[in-house]
Amino acid sequence: MAGNILLVDDEQTTLKLLKDILTAEGYEPRPFNNGEMALRSVMVEPPDLILLDVRMPGMNGLEVCRLIKETERLKGIPVIFISGAIDTEDKLKAFQAGGVDYITKPFQKEEVIARVKTHMELHRSRQELVRAENALRKSEQSLKIAQAVAHLGHWAMDALTGETTWSDETFRIFGFEPQGIAPSYDALLRVIHPDDRERVTRHIEQTREGGDFDIEYRIVLPDGRMRVVHGKGVLVRFPDADRRPEIIGTVQCDNEVIGVIQDVTTRKEMEWRLEHEARTDALTSCVARRYFLEMAHQEFLRCRRHGGDLSMLMLDLDHFKAVNDTHGHAVGDLTLRKLVQVCRAILRQEDLIGRLGGEEFAILLIETGSERAFEVAQRLRDAVASAEIPLETGVPLHFTTSIGVATMKAPDAGVDAMLKRADQALYEAKNAGRNRVA
Repeated sequence: MAGNILLVDDEQTTLKLLKDILTAEGYEPRPFNNGEMALRSVMVEPPDLILLDVRMPGMNGLEVCRLIKETERLKGIPVIFISGAIDTEDKLKAFQAGGVDYITKPFQKEEVIARVKTHMELHRSRQELVRAENALRKSEQSLKIAQAVAHLGHWAMDALTGETTWSDETFRIFGFEPQGIAPSYDALLRVIHPDDRERVTRHIEQTREGGDFDIEYRIVLPDGRMRVVHGKGVLVRFPDADRRPEIIGTVQCDNEVIGVIQDVTTRKEMEWRLEHEARTDALTSCVARRYFLEMAHQEFLRCRRHGGDLSMLMLDLDHFKAVNDTHGHAVGDLTLRKLVQVCRAILRQEDLIGRLGGEEFAILLIETGSERAFEVAQRLRDAVASAEIPLETGVPLHFTTSIGVATMKAPDAGVDAMLKRADQALYEAKNAGRNRVA
């Protein structure tokens, strides 16, 4: 059916004529000969349109229309008045009551069809618009909720004027209440950590000229806390925009930099923690084998390019198995931690100590030649021999270490050559009776 139409007229002849005309056009008419019954029907089953006589006994058409328009869920139904009265005052009252049109009796079939069709189409267009607006509001609300859950905000900046807008979540990410400050490009830059500001500015300015950006940077909240955000942006062109246009080629366009920003602090903290765990030996807190070898390789390449000395020490706790067997693994762990503690007290901040495995450690001595490296190794050996682990027996445990020393040489192809020589020197120190430097 083309639509459901309520017909209200106290003249049966008029009702039948209207019903026949509208039925032939594919509409579904519902005829009533008095206002009270028509109003009850509207309340139960709202029609798409109403054709309503003005003058009827009992409740007249004007009263029916006013009551319908006062009801929220019914007020959008278009009402076309139909009457034999042709004076202006009656027509004015009809429109004041909420009517959208007025047909004078006797009417022409073509006029009724044309007016009904026009207002049905307008009514459906309004309904579609309302549905679209409701869907848009729902979508916007869902987007706001999703952005809040994901800590994801968005912002837009006119590439020509710099005029800027922020979403509510962008305000929250920056530490403000929504609309708590006037959003602007300068306000955006002020939030960015000073050390990252120049880099972010460069990316945004390049994007204003065309392109996009995808970067992570730090922001500083009003309370001084620092957060890490992931920002992405792209230049968007709007052809035939209503705002001030820019000529791009032969097309009038407005340009906007559209950006999204997500608080990734939690993820970054987890990454940092995992990275720290991967780099750090859990027992002794010195660096783990893999990271030590990576750093040693980088330092080796630096010395090769720019010159300078580099030395490697290999340390191994003497008779460590006997410590574990006699006193237990808990004491063995304390011994390993004590070794690292003693070494750090002697080494410089730039030197690096790593645990290669078990009771074997390596130390990278930056800008240190062979003579100085041997002196450091002797100091370490003496300090370890003087250290002690308190035991429940009251008699402290003393332990010693053997150390092999190697210094970078011209023929060395990589850090592995240094490690191999340091390991050979360590073997010689142990064969010489342990608690030695070789």
